[in-house]
Amino acid sequence: MDNTPQENNQKKTNNKEKESWGVSLPGGALQEAIIEKIQSARSLWLTLKFLSCRQRLSRAKKEQKKQFEDLKSRFVETYKNLKEYELAPYINRELERVLPKLEKPFYPNPQFSFLANSFIKYIMFLSRGGKVMKEELALLEKSYPSEKLKELLIEDYLGNPLLMNAKYLTSHNSIHQLYHFTRYQSETRNDFEQFRFVVEWGGGYGSLAKIYHRLVQNPVTYIIFDIPLFSCVQWLYLSVTMGKDRVNLIQQPDQKIAERKINLVPVIFREQFKNLEADLFISTWAISESGRQAQDFVIKEANWFNARHLLLAYSNSSLTIPDSQRIEVPAKEKGTKIIDIEFLPGNHYGFV
Repeated sequence: MDNTPQENNQKKTNNKEKESWGVSLPGGALQEAIIEKIQSARSLWLTLKFLSCRQRLSRAKKEQKKQFEDLKSRFVETYKNLKEYELAPYINRELERVLPKLEKPFYPNPQFSFLANSFIKYIMFLSRGGKVMKEELALLEKSYPSEKLKELLIEDYLGNPLLMNAKYLTSHNSIHQLYHFTRYQSETRNDFEQFRFVVEWGGGYGSLAKIYHRLVQNPVTYIIFDIPLFSCVQWLYLSVTMGKDRVNLIQQPDQKIAERKINLVPVIFREQFKNLEADLFISTWAISESGRQAQDFVIKEANWFNARHLLLAYSNSSLTIPDSQRIEVPAKEKGTKIIDIEFLPGNHYGFV
């Protein structure tokens, strides 16, 4: 993790047009502040409600605290090196504006309880609960034996995620992510064991990849494209929760993909990896929230990374994410079945 960026035409270059790898935000600092205040109050109530569950989890996975402490300095050094590359051509102005807020829980002092940060929680952690969680959990309980479901859903101590279910010692976020995979299998009858090479576009802090690897028995080559900050966060999170030997962070453009590992590719190096031959392409809302150039890279230049199978989730286009539904037509051209998410109006799956 101590490699330094090599001098090349990707480093500190401003000759590209702005892209729209971004985040879906409500529109303005004031609204963000209001949402964060509401999130904080609700999180405090839920934390107190599930306090005994949090204590059980912290005891069951106490080793994660030491592992985090052992690895966090390498995270800082690696992210510092990746920051030497010019990111601005790959992100929109909104993401550029909020990047310092996204960095705050991680750099230069990584926080073990990073999911307690209200802005991080809003951006990448679902804690909606209510009817949505009830609907999703109903399918999961029909699909897996109780003991298996506990293994798939149990949360990790790292991040101090907001727990919302005592039986499975889990969060709505993990329920939501396992639901994506379970719904995909129920609709397509595809078995994840048949896939040996998976590409995910936009991986958050790494929890979707973790859930995927709990589902499959055989090692898989799994690649996540994301901005450098979250590639590093994914490295830290997955190294602690799954083992550092299972994770490979690409730190230079000429570095190779490691087979049968989770490979984390910062989007600044995407050109070097556009000819990948994937079995399955996954993106839950990230590709739809990306701008046209990023979408065109995935769809036209990389041809969905040559994947025959797609697992997509996206929302209707809106003022804040005007290009969201732009992925629908090219997805349909690959034979993708579009399915409305009944309990999330205006949101859809695309499965093939």
